[in-house]
Amino acid sequence: MERYRALGFPGVGEVGDRLPVWGEALLAVAALLVVVFTVVRMVRMARRSGRGRRRR
Repeated sequence: MERYRALGFPGVGEVGDRLPVWGEALLAVAALLVVVFTVVRMVRMARRSGRGRRRR
């Protein structure tokens, strides 16, 4: 358990209990970007596979 406290994982020990406001905002933006890029990638892949089936 000591090893994780040094790394500062949120919810483990006193180190990562609270992030500053700007840290929480950056995490929220990063999570939103991950979701958006994942949805865009899934839509593109669905379109590509759909087009290939229709042409043949």
